[in-house]
Amino acid sequence: MPIRKIPLITEEYYHVYNRGFNHQKIFNSSSDYDRAYKTIQYYQYLTPPIKFSYLNIQTPKQQKAILSQLLQTSINILAYCFMPNHFHFLIKQEKDSGILNSISKFSNSYSHYFNTIHEKQGPVFEGRFKAVSIISNEQLLHLSRYIHLNPYTAAIIKDLNKIKDYPYSSLKEYLSPHSFNLCSTDFILDQFKSPQNYLSFNLDNADYQKQLQAIKNLTLE
Repeated sequence: MPIRKIPLITEEYYHVYNRGFNHQKIFNSSSDYDRAYKTIQYYQYLTPPIKFSYLNIQTPKQQKAILSQLLQTSINILAYCFMPNHFHFLIKQEKDSGILNSISKFSNSYSHYFNTIHEKQGPVFEGRFKAVSIISNEQLLHLSRYIHLNPYTAAIIKDLNKIKDYPYSSLKEYLSPHSFNLCSTDFILDQFKSPQNYLSFNLDNADYQKQLQAIKNLTLE
């Protein structure tokens, strides 16, 4: 396997993303989105004792016992968005090789699930995941906004005021801190007076981001 051009360094932040093979959809139903959420939620931990597919067939009591063993995370997820044919994560690497291990396990587990459920064969994702290093706090804040605005930018959400209702991104976690247990929202929210101020930070740039995406699409045609 070729060496990754961008080294993944512990204590650094990265934009991690991938899309479906040949631009195909990787989420066809709410069950698919839910599976992806639960899969990354499990594989964010340092030493998951069994595969997620095995965890998923245990009794609730057995699942609780297994999950109680998961204490240390290998990655810290600050933001995410699942779109019909791709995904985005904003991640801080907590342990050496944390991003590589967690995202690889997530991708492999979800691919197996997707092909089984939808009776398909072959690759689900377009090669291995991509990672871009975050080099400033300004870039990190912009990236969190970019990720959360993705459904509006792609015109999945037509009404900007409904962006907060998109069920497959972490924006809802930012608007109701501590109501969910996947993302660590404090680092970003501590830079705003309130969750509503963070929402405004997102909304104020939405149309500009959408224009930039439209220009990008035109240049690629």
